[in-house]
Amino acid sequence: MSAQPAEPALPSSGAAYGVPRTIKSIGERLPKEKRALFIEQVTAAESEADFDEVMLVWWGQAVLAQDPGREKRLADARAGRDLVPLSEVQRRLGRRDGAE
Repeated sequence: MSAQPAEPALPSSGAAYGVPRTIKSIGERLPKEKRALFIEQVTAAESEADFDEVMLVWWGQAVLAQDPGREKRLADARAGRDLVPLSEVQRRLGRRDGAE
């Protein structure tokens, strides 16, 4: 048995992971078509909990927006192109968890 992980580690640095949770940083990294909605929701937040929720959701969107090729993968998934069968996903998850 090897001490090496079955799957490669996820990167812990880089453009996608360098998005500070600030209004300015999130707004700068969102696509233009989403930026106005983000600003609208941030300014409409009436409580600290509302504000925190808006920031968390949009920070995630800003991080994902940094991923090259994301829009093409989303379009492919929506169109049913290059999909992976659920059985393959389950097999890979089982391998990763040591079930195989």
